Amino acid sequence: MNISEITEEKLVKMIDQTNLRPDLNEEEMKKFVEEAKKYNFYGVAVMPLWVPTVTKMLDNSDMKIIAAIGFPLGAIPTELKVAETRWVIENGPSSPDKLEIDVVMNLTQLKSENYAAIKNEISEIVKTAEGRTVKVIIEVPLLTRKEIAIASLLSAAAGAHFVKTATGFRGWGFPGPSLWRPTTAEDVALIKSVVGDRLKVKASGGMETLSDVLAVIEAGADRIGTAYGVQIINEYRKLKEVQK
Repeated sequence: MNISEITEEKLVKMIDQTNLRPDLNEEEMKKFVEEAKKYNFYGVAVMPLWVPTVTKMLDNSDMKIIAAIGFPLGAIPTELKVAETRWVIENGPSSPDKLEIDVVMNLTQLKSENYAAIKNEISEIVKTAEGRTVKVIIEVPLLTRKEIAIASLLSAAAGAHFVKTATGFRGWGFPGPSLWRPTTAEDVALIKSVVGDRLKVKASGGMETLSDVLAVIEAGADRIGTAYGVQIINEYRKLKEVQK
């Protein structure tokens, strides 16, 4: 895909501008949200702690709040993910369409082939979300192609709305060699080939440049999760200016 095939407005509205840093202070978070508002991204993805603050800041905006649940490992009991989901709902925007849930799949259960437990957990999150969009993060860097397909099918069967490719967390394998790798167009194409139109796909983890984003959109991504949204849009604008 090249930039002539997508407008700036459409590109901006595909981006969940993301800041999930664990060391973020309040001043930095407010600066992050104000910058995101200037670009009018689809939404901002934040840790649950920040949901009340961001809700107030986006009160008069059509931007969404995306809460990261079970982040970044996902290896906590279902009851805790449900409680976390309930908390962001109770402390977030009153309108259901203003809040989305991005929940990390329990990869321990996936690797153990406890598929019923995974489906049950996602179903519980979907039920708790009460119609709010739920995206399931399957962490493609740690999965085989078969596991990516199974994780995607389980997400669909449990009633989720999106499969999200990765957390973007780069600490896998610590203290040994990192297992992290960026999401690829091939990952997105594989997920789309499995779920078809039943689920949408959010590509995240390594979406740092305009070329990264255009490649996964061409492969079928419906949404982009990135901390580099501002840089990506500025890159788009510069290329458009050159083409005039």
